[in-house]
Amino acid sequence: MIEIEKKSKTLLIITSASGGGHLQAAKATAAKALAKDPDIKIIQKDLLIDFVGKRFGKFFVHLWNASQKKGNLTALTFLSKNIRAADFFFHIRILSKVFPLLLKEDVDQIIDTQPVGTAAIIKAIKYASRITKKSLKLEKILTELPTKNTFHFFKPIKNLSNTNRSLIRLITTVPLLKPNQNADAFWEKYCGLKESDVSYENFPLRKNFEKYQKLLSHPFQKMQVEIKVKNSLEKSLIADTLKKGNAHTEIYRNKMVLMIEPQDRVSTILLGSQPTEEATIKYVKIFIQMVKSSQHKSLRHFLFVFCNHDAIHRGSLLRRLHEMIQKEKFYPSSLNIIPMCFQDDEVIAPLYFRSNATFTRSGGMTSMELMALTRGKIWIHSEIKKKTKHFSKGMPCWEQGNAYYLRAKKGAQFITPETFPIFCRSYFN
Repeated sequence: MIEIEKKSKTLLIITSASGGGHLQAAKATAAKALAKDPDIKIIQKDLLIDFVGKRFGKFFVHLWNASQKKGNLTALTFLSKNIRAADFFFHIRILSKVFPLLLKEDVDQIIDTQPVGTAAIIKAIKYASRITKKSLKLEKILTELPTKNTFHFFKPIKNLSNTNRSLIRLITTVPLLKPNQNADAFWEKYCGLKESDVSYENFPLRKNFEKYQKLLSHPFQKMQVEIKVKNSLEKSLIADTLKKGNAHTEIYRNKMVLMIEPQDRVSTILLGSQPTEEATIKYVKIFIQMVKSSQHKSLRHFLFVFCNHDAIHRGSLLRRLHEMIQKEKFYPSSLNIIPMCFQDDEVIAPLYFRSNATFTRSGGMTSMELMALTRGKIWIHSEIKKKTKHFSKGMPCWEQGNAYYLRAKKGAQFITPETFPIFCRSYFN
């Protein structure tokens, strides 16, 4: 008897390099799919670069990431509010790329971690289903916490016809509701969906975040933190900065190792996958002054500061921080500042887990990771320029929603470099 070889399942993951959260969710999704089925075939495509066009896609990604680094709220808000225009202009192009791909690769499952092109992808799925006779759906992973501000994901779904909306399975967590509002009313109002059309699942966390999630009930213990370095310049800048403090550091060819004691005070500054540079520098300056004026001189601080990807560029954030710290007079030896370039979840997860406080922006995946892992204080950075009680006005709309979610669920506090010394003085004293 001849055995017919069983075809391995094919998964198409659609994502985007604009910001870091969409890619992180795609990476986590791929890892979970492989763990469940080692034989699965995974195809990952960037919607902007692979479907819309490489030149335009790279330009848009650069524009988005540059706006994130500069904290340019006007540009970020303009880009996000024009997703509907992008959907209209690139509808045919996206459809003409996705439809033949579904047929050629005989795709069995489609997962999308970004908000653009929803209608075109749904149409491609409808056409492919008629030919392949497969019951295909678009599984849309929400890479923001679900609030009324998540309009860039929700509006394209609500604008679909009832028939097309039935081909979406939205994957997210429980929404942030208004008083006297139930979940059914929330999903109907913002997505045109019933709660039964939504799958509440765990956050799409990377492997190491899940690992440390299991340790949340444990008290702080002695911990080793490994910082990865890509080149000798990066290593020398970090090592030179660490000499100002009193921590013992072991230096290897491609990493640096620090040991943190249970009584040490650990803080992390991570203002997005594309860090807001000027704000990062201001927070570090103020942190130094706060440690200087602290009544507890013997308390040892570790301040981990995430910079951008490249230390070689003359104006890189890592270089600027190094230069600023070297010029600091009467630097407190109990303060160990560790500026570092891009790190993966092997470094970020243990730092979130161990940090007594985290300076952050409220991007979607960052907010999910903080929701899942952090036990310390969460300080959410605002770009607001004038004195006001409405700090959320200094954030892109969707980050405002994430920030309110973190405040409601984790007691997060909104800060600016100007208000930080006032609101957070108790952390040092």
